[in-house]
Amino acid sequence: MNSKKINITIPENNLKEIEEFCESEDVSKSWLIREAATQYIATVKEKKELDRKREDMEWAREASRNLRNKSIGFHKSKKGHEVIRESRDRK
Repeated sequence: MNSKKINITIPENNLKEIEEFCESEDVSKSWLIREAATQYIATVKEKKELDRKREDMEWAREASRNLRNKSIGFHKSKKGHEVIRESRDRK
């Protein structure tokens, strides 16, 4: 794996906490920053995907509700899904 060296700016209190953690866990600061960045990116991507799925489900629920509301007025004031169910049951 190719690596590049970068410079970052971290407040002193965060750096002290990072250094103490790395020393107690016997890991390098580079490893900790890489691991934290990897987990953060994965979490953000997962949240965006869940939000997209939630929006899709809400759209489908609303579309279904709209279709159900439009289906009122069939024979004997039955709704469309009731007519379909009866038709299936007759077969």
